Amino acid sequence: MARLKLCDSELCWRCERSRGTLLHMLYECEKTQNLWENIILFINKVFGMDLSQSPALCILGIVTEGVELSLQQTLWCRLALTTGLSVPHSLLTYDLGLLTVFWA
Repeated sequence: MARLKLCDSELCWRCERSRGTLLHMLYECEKTQNLWENIILFINKVFGMDLSQSPALCILGIVTEGVELSLQQTLWCRLALTTGLSVPHSLLTYDLGLLTVFWA
């Protein structure tokens, strides 16, 4: 972000501890890990499966090999992940109940 002159510091704007690479800010940051864990838990609960958390799944919506989803399930999964990326952090309490409200 600092290289693009979008901010003055190279540190992540969420945790202010680690270097703010795109991967860190979207997936690796301790402030976002709980969010992703809850989203994957919610998706697993809805579909009754065991998707594993990964940057490919959380950021890009790419399901790991060996997991068979219908087109509708794939689209719903991507919608849930995209919604997780777009919900402002100020609204999140990282509570699965709150995520249920957003996706009900």
